[in-house]
Amino acid sequence: MTRYSLAAAFCLLAAPTAAEAQELRFFHPAPAEDSYKVVRDVQYGTSSSGPLRMDVYRPSTGTRHPTVIFFNIATGAERSNPFYASWARIAASRGITAILPDLGMESFRQDFNALQRHIAKLTDESSGIDRNAVAVYAGSGNVWRALPIVQDPGSALVKSAVMFYGGAEVSRFRADLPVLYVRAGLDRPDVNRAMDGIVSAALRENAPVTLLNYPAGYHAFEIRNDDHQTRQVIDQTLDFVKRTTSEKYQASLRRGAREATAAGQVTSGRFGDAAVTYAQLVSESPENATLRLAYGEAVLGDRQFAAACAEFENLKGKRLGPRDLGVPAARACMQKGDGAAAIAWLESIPPRFRPRSLENDPIFAPIRDRPEFKALFQTR
Repeated sequence: MTRYSLAAAFCLLAAPTAAEAQELRFFHPAPAEDSYKVVRDVQYGTSSSGPLRMDVYRPSTGTRHPTVIFFNIATGAERSNPFYASWARIAASRGITAILPDLGMESFRQDFNALQRHIAKLTDESSGIDRNAVAVYAGSGNVWRALPIVQDPGSALVKSAVMFYGGAEVSRFRADLPVLYVRAGLDRPDVNRAMDGIVSAALRENAPVTLLNYPAGYHAFEIRNDDHQTRQVIDQTLDFVKRTTSEKYQASLRRGAREATAAGQVTSGRFGDAAVTYAQLVSESPENATLRLAYGEAVLGDRQFAAACAEFENLKGKRLGPRDLGVPAARACMQKGDGAAAIAWLESIPPRFRPRSLENDPIFAPIRDRPEFKALFQTR
């Protein structure tokens, strides 16, 4: 998988001091106190230093709700510091159960895995936690720690993730994990370059990624930008959690995961892997011409020129776009060494759809002086 190297470290949104807490304002309307309830110090595991506990903020009505874990390095009373408690109260008032867990600075991975195991075993609906609809939020320096964990296939409990203004080192992207990246446009350049890099890497893999850019937002805009956009981003974040953890959304994601993965293998240049994945899909749906075209392009990218040329030949008359089929077919046959077939494929493309750039494409250099090739690009 594509590896992204982090260029800079990021500060954590640490628990404020008592004086800072008095001044901190979370720029979103505070929910009504009767719209949520809080259960504190629920034990979810044990570490070498003692019990691991969490504070659970849940809607005041109902039994099971989509659930978001706020991934923040904090323990004890600090886990419900004013910043994260504000997030949790708003989430709970919107029908989402919010968890603020103990996560130690050195033991956060083990602590988080213990929390996943605890949630996976829950059968009592009175907890307010839906173990089948779990999301993770991380912001700032916490992204560096959280994103690699949730992208690990071993974190299958996590169905959705939200990453605010931060980057990470990631070696693989889950095809079944929708991620919302929220970018603060006025953040430090290194931070935004890191986030831009991770989003680009995810797109190359065709991972289910959404970018929400807040152009005028500062780092930690929830407590720095008192305006409508801040409130809008918070609302969009909670909507994303509810929507992407729903069973309908997850079922749709599962249905398309293999084909999406194959497309990502192509765009990231792993054509051999893509050819194998597409071959499996084609064997299951041999009449799907669009799928077979993608398979042919993967085989072409893997430099199996004769096999690609044959696959494209079998797609004639399948109502594919003449340029969509003709260009890769001409490339495949040319690299197979069949210049006549390459010219025939180019001739099959109506002049108005035939890319002019093909005239000087190095692949067609061996036939560039042939009259029939030159005729393809004569100005009419």
